[in-house]
Amino acid sequence: MNANSTAPAPIGRLAAVLGRPPLVRVIEDDAFISDQFARLDCTCGFAVATYPTATSFLAEFDDQRPGCIVIDLVLPDMSGIELLQQLAGRDCRLPVVFMSGMARVSEAVKAIQLGSIDFLEKPFEMAHMVDAVQKALHIDRKRREDGDDHDELLRRFASLTPRESEVMEHVVQGAANKEVAARLGLSPKTIEVHRANVMRKTRARSLAELVRLHVAVRT
Repeated sequence: MNANSTAPAPIGRLAAVLGRPPLVRVIEDDAFISDQFARLDCTCGFAVATYPTATSFLAEFDDQRPGCIVIDLVLPDMSGIELLQQLAGRDCRLPVVFMSGMARVSEAVKAIQLGSIDFLEKPFEMAHMVDAVQKALHIDRKRREDGDDHDELLRRFASLTPRESEVMEHVVQGAANKEVAARLGLSPKTIEVHRANVMRKTRARSLAELVRLHVAVRT
């Protein structure tokens, strides 16, 4: 297979943004298949690290670097399902692609239930595997972007003073400035100032957007 022909532009741009390519961690004891993955290293816009056992992978496990995981269902030291369960216990959110030459339907279902995004039967074309990996990398990128957005939203709301937060809670429930003023024993003018500060700090451009952001920051 000509690996260069399968590399899409989006993954290349992702690598440039992150400073180094996303890492595809492959847990496979078949040397031939591992070698096929190794040949893809940095030719399709992602780097590859191969591990012959689940234990060797777990010893170096780090999900901080963007990427995904490719797991063989049958490994020398534990099953792919058992490995996936251990990863779930570590709160790993990296997308997982499973591969197997002897998978039962129940095992495929279990893998999906545990968070696997794809399941390829051996023998497979590497082009199909690259497609699955690219899909996983895009999922990982989206998750990280969403996480960054949520962290930024939390910082905005954390910048509110206790009084501004109190005013906001009334405002998002639909209370008018005069109502909020009466409830809190403040002047309507003071409520206007607090409300303006809330809108500025949260960067909400309307009451409807403030309500949406208020809901999002609590989910």
